[in-house]
Amino acid sequence: MKVKAMIKENNALREQMTPFNRSYFEDMILAMRASQVDPVRAEELLLEAAALLLQGQGKGKNAKQIFGEHPEDYFKDIMGSVPARPERSKLNYYLMIAWTALTLFFGVMAIAGLFMEWSGGSADMFGKVSVFTLIVVGLGSIVLMELLVRWMSSLSENDAPKAKTFDIKALGIYVLVAVVVIFAGIFLDNLFPVITISPWVSLIIGLAGGLGLKFIFFKS
Repeated sequence: MKVKAMIKENNALREQMTPFNRSYFEDMILAMRASQVDPVRAEELLLEAAALLLQGQGKGKNAKQIFGEHPEDYFKDIMGSVPARPERSKLNYYLMIAWTALTLFFGVMAIAGLFMEWSGGSADMFGKVSVFTLIVVGLGSIVLMELLVRWMSSLSENDAPKAKTFDIKALGIYVLVAVVVIFAGIFLDNLFPVITISPWVSLIIGLAGGLGLKFIFFKS
C-alpha cells in the first residue's frame, strides 16, 4: 500500500475515535512523522497503533490507558530500531535548491509576462533572460541557503533562543562580497548570451520544473 493510501485509511480510522483519543493519536502522528523513520514504515506503524487504539476504545479504554501518559513514548523503541530514511546527498541537496530557485524564477517570469500581455502592456522585459542571470539564480540560491542554515545553527540551544554576539567583521565580508558580485554581474552580464523566451515557454518550464521537484526529489 502506498503512503497516500495509508494516510487516507489513517484519516478514516481517526474519524471513529472519541475526541480525546483522536487528539492523543494526532500527537502520536506528529511525533512519528517528525522522526527519521522511513515514511512507508511510519504509516504502517501508525495504522497498527490506530487499530490497537480502536480495539481498546471498544473495551472502554482511553488512549493513555493503552499507550501511556505521553503519545511519543509508544514509538520510542520503534524509532530507534527501524531503518532511518536515507539522508539526501550533498550534491542532490544543492541540485534541489538550484532547481527550485530556477523553477520559481521562470514561474515569476511567466506570470509577470502574461499579466503584462493581458493588460495591454509590453512583456519584452520578461521575455529576455541572460545565461549569466540563470547561473546567478542557481548558484546564488545555494549560497543563500547555506548562509541561512549557518545562521540558524548559530542560534543558542536554550529554551529562549538568541543569536550570538553581533559580528561586524562577518557582516563587512558579506557586504563586500555582495558588492563585488553586483559589479561583476554588470560586467559579465554583457559577456553571456541573452535568450529570448516567451512567457508561455517560461510557464511550461516552470510547470515542468515543479513536476521535476515532485517526481525526482520528493518521490515517495
